[in-house]
Amino acid sequence: MSTDTAANDPAAEGSQTTTRTNTALSAAMPGLPALDLSKTLDSQREQVEIYRQLLEILAHSEQASAAIFPELSKSLVAHIDTLSKLKEDLHGVFSRIRALKTHYQSEYPDAFDYVQSLHVKELDDEDDG
Repeated sequence: MSTDTAANDPAAEGSQTTTRTNTALSAAMPGLPALDLSKTLDSQREQVEIYRQLLEILAHSEQASAAIFPELSKSLVAHIDTLSKLKEDLHGVFSRIRALKTHYQSEYPDAFDYVQSLHVKELDDEDDG
């Protein structure tokens, strides 16, 4: 029964392949010592297993991202809409302020110039302080 298990076991098959490869290399290159590729093959198998685990982790991450994306996309669209409305509102507010400023400047030029000079002084005081 153990011979059946060894025959079906990929690790056992890999070690048999390694032995055959080592023998074939030694026969192909006489005078060179027998090469022991088992450590290299074991290391490569470990790396393949690590890459498989990494691939599984990345697949789970991609699935989680795909599940969250539609919700975040809707949220982003709502935020962009809110910011666009805010921009329009601010544009309207500042255009009304400019209109009032122009109106008061033409209606009361002396008072407007006086207030403007006070405002400039306040700005200078803030820079000094």
